[in-house]
Amino acid sequence: MNLIDFHCDTLSECYNRKSELYKNDLHIDLERGKRVFNKYCQVFAVWIPDEKRGDEAYDYFNNVYAFFEKQLLKNYNTVAFCCSSGEMDNAFGENKIAAFLSVEGGAVLGGDIDVIDALYEKGVRILTLTWNGQNELGDGCFTENAKGLSPFGVNCVKKLQKKGIIVDVSHLSERGFYDVAEYSEKPFIATHSDCDIVDNPFAEKRNLTDAQIRIITEQKGIIGLNLYEKFLGVENGAGLCSVIRQIEHFCSLGAEHTICLGCDFDGCTVSDDLCGIDKLYKIANGLARENYSDELINGIFFDNANAFIVANM
Repeated sequence: MNLIDFHCDTLSECYNRKSELYKNDLHIDLERGKRVFNKYCQVFAVWIPDEKRGDEAYDYFNNVYAFFEKQLLKNYNTVAFCCSSGEMDNAFGENKIAAFLSVEGGAVLGGDIDVIDALYEKGVRILTLTWNGQNELGDGCFTENAKGLSPFGVNCVKKLQKKGIIVDVSHLSERGFYDVAEYSEKPFIATHSDCDIVDNPFAEKRNLTDAQIRIITEQKGIIGLNLYEKFLGVENGAGLCSVIRQIEHFCSLGAEHTICLGCDFDGCTVSDDLCGIDKLYKIANGLARENYSDELINGIFFDNANAFIVANM
C-alpha cells in the first residue's frame, strides 16, 4: 500500500519533546512509515501558535526548521526532503520516504510579505493561512465574529500562488475561505478538514460545508481527511465508522477525486482504532468491506494527492 498524507504535527511535537523522527511513541515515526508503506510521502507542518507574533513567530519557525534539518541528516538513508513532484519521485525511486514542509499559521510572516520569499527558499511549499485565531492575514475559524482576509492577507494569497507555495484554507474562517476563492488564480487546498455533517458547534466551526467542498473540487484542489475525534463526531471510540461516513458524504458531492488523507496525527486526539500511521490500513479494509472500489481506495490513500502534487508542486 502507498500513502500520501498532507498534514501532521509530528515535527513540532518531536521538537518540543526532544524526540527523534525515526523512532518515537507518537502517531508517526519514520520507522513505522517505512515499514508499513511501499511509497510514503508525508507533509510535515511547522505549527505556529497563535500567541506568537512578529519576529518571535519567524524565529520559532527557524528553530523547528533547524531541528528538521538535523533529523533529515541523521536519517538520510530513510527520508528525503522534497520541494517538487520530481524530487518526490526520486525519493520513491531510492526507496525513501518523501518529506514536504508546510507552515501552519500565517503569523510566521510577522506582517512582512517578503518572508514568503525566505520560506520558499527554505523549501516550504504549503502555507496554512491561519490557525484557530486571528493573525495579520485574517481570522481563523474560532475567532469571535470572524471576518475574512485582511488586505495584507489578500496580497499574501496572490504572492504565495505566484511564488509557488500552495494556499491552505484549513482553520480559516468561512468568510476568509470565500475571499481565497475570489482572489485565487491557482488551486487551493484544505490539508486537514472534514465535511460538515457532525452535529456539534465545535465541529461546525471547523468542518467544510458542502458548498466549500464543491468549490475546492471545481478548482481541482484537494481535501485531506482529518482524524480528530471531535471533527469526525466519533462515538464509543469507533473512529473507522465516522471516517467511512465522511467519505460517503464526500463521494455524494462528486468529490471522490478530491479527498485524500490529512490525518492531523500528533496534533489532535485520534480514536484508539486509528491512532497511528500503522493503523491506517483499517480504513482501506473498512472501505473494501463496504464494497468501495480499489480505485477509490487507492485514490484516497495516494493517487488523488499524487495527481495534485504532479500538477501543482
